[in-house]
Amino acid sequence: MDNPFSWDYMRTVPGPDEVFGPFSIAYLVLFIAGFVLSIVLYNGWAKKWFKNPVLHRMSRKWAGIAIVIFGLGLFFFLIRWLQINPFGLARRYWLWLSLLALVVLIGYAIWDYKTHYEALKTQYAEQQRRRQFSRASGHGGASAIDREKPYAGVSTGPPPRPVKRRRK
Repeated sequence: MDNPFSWDYMRTVPGPDEVFGPFSIAYLVLFIAGFVLSIVLYNGWAKKWFKNPVLHRMSRKWAGIAIVIFGLGLFFFLIRWLQINPFGLARRYWLWLSLLALVVLIGYAIWDYKTHYEALKTQYAEQQRRRQFSRASGHGGASAIDREKPYAGVSTGPPPRPVKRRRK
C-alpha cells in the first residue's frame, strides 16, 4: 500500500480491486452513519434528545450542514465505487476533502456552542418572559367593570350575512 498522504497517490483513481480498502470501509461506515444521524436530527428527533430548545435549534442548524457534507462524501464514494470519473471526481483527494470538511464542521459546532450558547440562552429566556408577561396582561388590562361584562363594548365585526332561502 502506498502512502495515503502523498499527492501522487491522492491524484490517482483507484482500480476496481482498490475500492474497498480498510480506509475506505471506515470512511463509508462513518459517512453512512453520519448521514443517517444528521437526517434524523434535522427532522425533529433533536427535540427528543435535546430538551433545551436552544440546543435543539443549534443542533438542527449543524445537522443541516452535516447533511450536505455527508451527502457529498457519499456521492464521491459512489463515483469511486462505480468506477466512473466525470471531471476527476473519482480521485482519492475528494474523500480526504470531505473528511476535512467534516472536521471543520465539528470545530465550527464546538466554536459556535462556546461563543453563542449563553447569549442565545439568555435571549430565549427573555423571549419566554415577554411571552408570559403578554399572556398574563390579557387584552389591554381588565378593570372591575370589564370583569362583570367582559365583552361589553367590544365590536364583533360586521353582522353576519342574511341567509337566503331557496324558493321551490
